[in-house]
Amino acid sequence: MELIRRHRNASVFVLLLLLCVIMLSFSTSDALLRPQQLGSSLLATLQGTVHGVRTGVSNTVNSVRELGRLREEYDLLLERVAQYETIERDVQALQQEIDRLNEVIGFSQALRFENIPARIIGKDPGNHFATITINRGTRHGVANNMAVIAVQDGRQGLVGRVQEAGPLSSQIMPIFDGASYVAARLERSRYEGLVQGGGIGSEITVMRYVNAQARNEIGYGDIVITSGMNSIYPPGIPIGVVESVQARPYETSLELRMRSLVDFGRLEHVFVVGTE
Repeated sequence: MELIRRHRNASVFVLLLLLCVIMLSFSTSDALLRPQQLGSSLLATLQGTVHGVRTGVSNTVNSVRELGRLREEYDLLLERVAQYETIERDVQALQQEIDRLNEVIGFSQALRFENIPARIIGKDPGNHFATITINRGTRHGVANNMAVIAVQDGRQGLVGRVQEAGPLSSQIMPIFDGASYVAARLERSRYEGLVQGGGIGSEITVMRYVNAQARNEIGYGDIVITSGMNSIYPPGIPIGVVESVQARPYETSLELRMRSLVDFGRLEHVFVVGTE
């Protein structure tokens, strides 16, 4: 590099000489080129170079434009994918709702009671769901004091009774309401009693007036069912399971604390039934 700097003029001369040799290689059979021909050749070479540069710049600009167009198409595709995902979620939710409704219809057909399927449309969370509203009323065949049951996880369970039937909707009193009473019996030992709600704020129910002689025949987890001894609740509907037994020496009856078979926190559909 230092040698080239020292002999810059000579280097330029050599480059020009090489350029002339290259141009001569493209000449015709003439041994010598006239200055006019040499100038024309150099001009043609320069024009070709400029054209190539112009073409390259044009291609670059077109590539940038194409890249922008592809970016817009990519963003549009992302938006469409997001829309399709939303539609797919909606379809899945709709299918799940259809499956639930088909399940409700299946349970309705399988029940041994004449029943009216209904959907929960209102709850009063401030009173621990003490007031439950369904979307069926007198126009659908619902009447006061009809029993209300539910099916969860493949099991039937007593929800309560119709407290007030309106034309298109009805109010349900759940079994844990303190004013709720259900004639019941132990499914296994057949001892009878009266189930009363534990009051607002608790889903515990209590079975009272069970004969004290049944103490050794009652086990934790025993199922309590309706006895059918009154005109409201048909017999054989599961109410709950025994969680504890209280037996006081000075009393002639037992008191059983029960847990409802219905999870009221996730209750969606119920069946209004009459007596057999």
